[in-house]
This record gives sequence, structure tokens and C-alpha cells, in this order.
Amino acid sequence: MKYANYRSIFRMYEYIQPFLKYSLPLEEKLPAEKILVIAPHQDDESIGCGGTIAKHISQGGTAEIVFCTSDQNYERMTETEQAAKVLGSKLNYFLQFEIRSLYQNIDKLSDRFITLFERANPEIIFLPFMIDNHQDHISISKAFLKAYKKKKTDCLIYAYSVWSTPVPNVIVDISNHWETKKKAIECYQTQIATRDYVTMAASISRYWAVTKGKNMQYCETFFKATASSYAHLVKKIL
Repeated sequence: MKYANYRSIFRMYEYIQPFLKYSLPLEEKLPAEKILVIAPHQDDESIGCGGTIAKHISQGGTAEIVFCTSDQNYERMTETEQAAKVLGSKLNYFLQFEIRSLYQNIDKLSDRFITLFERANPEIIFLPFMIDNHQDHISISKAFLKAYKKKKTDCLIYAYSVWSTPVPNVIVDISNHWETKKKAIECYQTQIATRDYVTMAASISRYWAVTKGKNMQYCETFFKATASSYAHLVKKIL
């Protein structure tokens, strides 16, 4: 299945209900030092969770980013390196799968994940939410499940959204790091030439900030779960 169907979406709301709260808890600091960010495409990390990455690093944490696909464009590769530098990531991995090919390469991707998880030993893994509306994004969760079955990893999952309405259970204030996130997104000139990702990200961030209140300007939201819980949900829903 390339995309999430309506049946999957209905199941999702049923299964994740116990994880949700009426009032989103605000996390001032991630409960870990080492994070690994999985980006299906070169720009998802900045759009989906760039503010939280920058905030985490400013608080003394470390972040490594995995870029799963590539369009073999030298200019975009340069943009990616610049964006990662802006966010503060000093170690990045480029898996070089073709764009829109991940659903055909779940086994290979899961094996790469196992190797990366063993190498990076992350305490938190950021990845796209399991029904984020892009076939490559959905494939990340499927590959994670397969990797988890082969070799369990003891960490937290923070699932972010780019192409769908998020179903969050935690919120992060990125007001002081919005300009860093914006600058990282703006590194991707080849991408924002056709779609205004800065305005898109700003609008979503402002929506959640206003919803939460507390005089915040920009926020990012995540679906937070243990690795075992997230793997179980992926199995049930997808």
C-alpha cells in the first residue's frame, strides 16, 4: 500500500486515542541528549521538525540526520548540507534511494535503519507520522516496524507531519528558534521555487502556538510514543 486509505485512518483514531490528551503537554526540553532524525526527502527535516532540532542542539544535545532519498541533483545536495549546518547537525547520512521508491525498498531500508540505529544509538528517533500523506513518508514507518521486529531498539519516537494534519500529543515551543528553522528551509531554493514552504511551515507553527496559548509565537507538534508502542501501532494501522 503506497498511501494510507480511509480504513487505515479510522483505525488510527481508534488505536491512538489512549495516547492523546485534550490539552497538549508543553515540553521545554527533550528527555534525551542524542536524537536521530529520519527525513524521507532532503527538506523534510527542516519543514517538519527543524525548530525542535535547533532548540535541542542549543540546549546542549546532539542531532544526526538521515536523508533517505536523493534526486541526484548536486545543487540540492549542497542545499541539504547547508540546511543541516544551519540547524546544527554535524553528522548526516545519505541513503541515496530514489524519490518515490521507498515503498518498493522496505526490506533494504529496514536493514539500513538497523545499521544506523546500532551506530547512532539514539535516545529519540524523529520520523514522519505513519499516515503522513506521501508514499515515501508512510514507508518510513513501515521500514521502522520491520527493523524493530528484527532488532528491537529502546528509544522514544517523535513522529512529525509535513503533508497531513498532525495528531499530536506533545508540543514544543520553537519561538526563539523560528528564524533558524526559516533559514534552514530557505536553504532549499530548488524546492521553495515551486512551493512556499516557509509560509506553509509558519502557518502550521502559528496555528499550534495560538491553540496552545501561553504567549508563544511558533510551535512544533509531535506524536510521542515508545519505540515498542509505535511499532505496535504501525502494525495495527498500516
